Amino acid sequence: LETYGADAIRWYFYSNSAPWLPNRFYGKTVKEGQSKFMGTLWNTYAFFVLYANIDKFDASKYTLDYDKLSVMDKWVLSRLNTVIKTVDKNLENYEILQTTKVLQEFIDDLSNWYVRRSRDRFWATGMDQDKINAYMTLYTALVTFCKVAAPMIPFMTEDIYRNLVCSVDKSAPASIHLCDYPV
Repeated sequence: LETYGADAIRWYFYSNSAPWLPNRFYGKTVKEGQSKFMGTLWNTYAFFVLYANIDKFDASKYTLDYDKLSVMDKWVLSRLNTVIKTVDKNLENYEILQTTKVLQEFIDDLSNWYVRRSRDRFWATGMDQDKINAYMTLYTALVTFCKVAAPMIPFMTEDIYRNLVCSVDKSAPASIHLCDYPV
């Protein structure tokens, strides 16, 4: 736990094999999961925080206007909704290993497809509607994803939630673990 952290070890056991099967501990594989999944999630979150702070973006002052979203915004939100539905179904059927694969694939898509292809939107000067849409889409994706992943990586998702939500919305639940599970 001191070497890798609780979330990384939990993720390792969830993503390595079915929880009811015997499993040996391999530190190298824990590091791999930390880097591929948790590192990518954290880097995507850090990207949002960095540029949101530069632009003094406050998500509580805007709403997500679906009619004005770009194709990329709609795509990532559609992917997110598919993830919610799939993860809910998988967890209902105790399919933990498949759930981790779905979560990993989404974070990879969010980071390597959505963020990479939307960078120019975040780097644009001013706060036009397209930039606001990019921020709100990424904010929505991160917060919702953290709610979905919270049962498996409770500490990291709590940190992200408290910084993204509780810091701007004092009426929000004090913990991600007090939020309703997304539907």
